[in-house]
Amino acid sequence: MLPFVAAVCSNAAYALDLGHNVSLKGFGTLGIVNNSTNEADFVANALSQPRGAGLTESLSVNPDSRLGLQMDWQAIQRLSFTAQAVSKQGPDNSWVPELQLGFAKFKVLSDLEIRGGRIRPPFFMMSDYLDMFYANPWIRPPTEFYSLVPIASHTEGVDLLYRPQTGPISWLIQPYYGNTQLPLRLNTSITAQNMAGINISATVSDFTLRAGYTHLLMSYTDPTFNRDALPALTQLCGLDPAICPLQSSLAINNSGLTIVALGANWDNGDYFITGELGKRISQNNVIDTTAGYISSGARLGKFTPYVTYSSTVNNSPTSFSGGTGPYAALSNQVVTDIVSQLNFMDQNTKTLGIRYDFYKNLALKVQWDRIDTSTKNGQAETGWGLFNNSTATFSNSNNAIDLFSTSVDFVF
Repeated sequence: MLPFVAAVCSNAAYALDLGHNVSLKGFGTLGIVNNSTNEADFVANALSQPRGAGLTESLSVNPDSRLGLQMDWQAIQRLSFTAQAVSKQGPDNSWVPELQLGFAKFKVLSDLEIRGGRIRPPFFMMSDYLDMFYANPWIRPPTEFYSLVPIASHTEGVDLLYRPQTGPISWLIQPYYGNTQLPLRLNTSITAQNMAGINISATVSDFTLRAGYTHLLMSYTDPTFNRDALPALTQLCGLDPAICPLQSSLAINNSGLTIVALGANWDNGDYFITGELGKRISQNNVIDTTAGYISSGARLGKFTPYVTYSSTVNNSPTSFSGGTGPYAALSNQVVTDIVSQLNFMDQNTKTLGIRYDFYKNLALKVQWDRIDTSTKNGQAETGWGLFNNSTATFSNSNNAIDLFSTSVDFVF
């Protein structure tokens, strides 16, 4: 386990005891980001954050800043309840706290627990600490990889936590099931139904391996798409029969989505190397993505310098050339305009940073990111990567952006 995570786990010793087996603890980040370009906004989550650093404002607290409170109640020996609320920039640009976790946990056996309610699906190695940046060496989890699953924050469902021991191997076997609906920016939303998956991790000494698999039915609601794109496809279907099958495939409605992820971490307390690789595979091949990162660092007293490389690649078509008949050119252009906007585009980031644990439960971080976005074979409107509010100049180009960030993380 990463020492940062261990510090968070042991933070119960510093939690505020409210009596009657109820405790209160908190965490937060105050972060400031500067973007070298004013042609697009850098955001930590391109689907849910409407504005960030760059075009909207050169210095922004929006991408990383957040504040969370968690209350735990040990009702009886085997039964406990947890609720966690987090305030961060929301899709409507407000900072209204949202209930991220709210579940009951029952200890069935010494190595088996069951949870039900609003839980966090274990898509990633750091899923349990998704908003608790103090648990990470970096200012933020690598954006390219942690944007792979837009519904990572919570789901209404149930999971099992089975922690057997076989010789020197400590296991975590975590099957889960749930449903969720999340509002996104621009009045859009995502619904995930029948989400079923499993997370398996094995730890031997300083080394941990993790594998995860999830399948769900996804619906994406976009008023603009319904108002503009679908009627255009309906009209084209009457002119070009090749367009007719695309009406259902491009409208993501109860479409199958599979997410697979692998992770590995080695940490001996003085040095660490960690990385994850994941793939999103959609039934209609419209939002397919491969993403990953690798990061390494050293702990030199209170200082932890680190380097990271992360990348995301769009595996879905960004153009269409299957039009037929006299309206083929029009069909190709309309469908190309639609598919080029359905998925994130290619981006990679090289990161250099340092963490300074200057006081108990307080960490100062400074980080430089070199972010490169690239168009798909020079195609227009495919150069925006994971940025929001991009100008035509940015979207039509390969871009190299310098991002400078600093933050103070805390837990209590």
